[in-house]
Formats: sequence, structure tokens, C-alpha cells
Amino acid sequence: MDSVRTITWTARSVWAVLAVATALLSLVTMAAAVTPGIRWAVHQPVPLGWLLLLCAWSAAILLNKRHRPAFKVALTPLIASVTLVAAFSGACTWAGFKLSEAALDDYAHAVAAGTVGEGQEKVGLFTVTSPQRLSDGGVSFAIVGSGSFLSLEQYGMAYLPAGPGDGRELDDLVRHLGGDWYLWVAD
Repeated sequence: MDSVRTITWTARSVWAVLAVATALLSLVTMAAAVTPGIRWAVHQPVPLGWLLLLCAWSAAILLNKRHRPAFKVALTPLIASVTLVAAFSGACTWAGFKLSEAALDDYAHAVAAGTVGEGQEKVGLFTVTSPQRLSDGGVSFAIVGSGSFLSLEQYGMAYLPAGPGDGRELDDLVRHLGGDWYLWVAD
């Protein structure tokens, strides 16, 4: 009788550990996915973590055939699916922008005033570089570590208080982030 209780307790704890591991890996993935593009997906801990989690979940399914509570079994892939959809849809970048908007506004005003240097700087959740003043009073800068892993594209942000007019210097705006902020990409 004690061995049955031990197996049941062990089987339940495996599903709880997998759900917690998935939640932690989801946080790491979403933090990495704040950077626009999909280059974050090739950072060693992220894909390796998902691969290990998939193997652990598959092994738990195979080894715990008799002790599979349906909700706990489905929790791990549900958390993983929501995380990956959020990461690849750009929702993490938008959330990172919203959390960093005040710092980005301060940085844009400092660039416009000419008080920012050329090097890399951490602004909110983003590491930025190459700040430029634009002719219409706007500001543009690149985001370090952004882009695709198959091409040389790089993402950046543009602060355009006059809006993205017809004579703008940035022809590569890809998305309005909110307020006077836009995301751009360059190849």
C-alpha cells in the first residue's frame, strides 16, 4: 500500500515540477523575446531549455501511464504554447516597450538635446546604440541583439513627435508601438 502512495505522490510531483520548470523557462523566453526579431531564439539557454523540457515531459508521459491527471499533463504544453505565441507574435516586444516607455522618452529627449554619446546604453529593458537626431525633431536608434539569425537585418525604435510624414528619413517603419514611437527594421 505504501508503494502505491509513493508512486502516486511521485507522479503528481513530476507534473508539478514540470509545470514550475515550464513557467520559469517561459519567463526567460519572454525576457529574451523583448528584443525585436527572432535572434533571441538562438540564445543557447532558450532552445536548449525547451528541448530538455520537451524530453522531460515526453518521458513523464511514457513512465507515468497509470498516473496521469489530465489537467496537470496539459498544463505544461499549455504554458509553453501561450509563451511561444507571445514570443513570436511580438507581444513581448510591445510589453517591453510599455514597461520601458518612460525611460525611452527620457532617452529620446536627451538624444534630441545632444547630450547622449554614441556607445551602447541600457534604456529600460532594451540595450540601444547609434542614436540619431532626425530632421523633423525625431530621434532614431538601433536595438542591440535584434533581428533575424539568417540575415543582417536590425531593428530599432524611432521617436517621431511630428508623426511619420511623407518626407521622413525612415522608410522602413514596420509597426506603431504607441504614442510617438515606431519600430523600424533595416537590412
